[in-house]
Amino acid sequence: MHDDDRSRAEPPAAVSSSLSELAATLKHDLGKYVAWLSFNLPEEAWRGDPSDALVDALRSDILETRRGPALIETAAQVFDRLTRAEPRPWRAPELARVAAAVEVLRAVEPAIQRRDGEVLRRERAAIRAAQTDIRRELVALHKRLAPGD
Repeated sequence: MHDDDRSRAEPPAAVSSSLSELAATLKHDLGKYVAWLSFNLPEEAWRGDPSDALVDALRSDILETRRGPALIETAAQVFDRLTRAEPRPWRAPELARVAAAVEVLRAVEPAIQRRDGEVLRRERAAIRAAQTDIRRELVALHKRLAPGD
């Protein structure tokens, strides 16, 4: 487990029906941590055979997105929990794009868990794109909905 601020705050027990509040919470709890370590790796880490450093970072970012004293949630679990009460179809196109990106990450969870180099090599561009999409779309949604902006 890495020493970062993911473990400092427990996730909210219930999510407000306010889309603006949901956007802010998703931006922090999912968008901030879904690529917390992996985006800081050198570009070389994203080429060739997946290094231990890349796999470790992906495990932390995607399989342990939120951590607390008695809690570990994957990126998909964070998204599912926070959007459980959100109506479908999504109220915002940004949420639909985040949901699609989360599904990409959900699909590669077993390969990350197994440290499957072949699958990770094949899917690494999709993983990186999904992480980027989640961050970008949540920032855009939050900015669009933030009061006073």
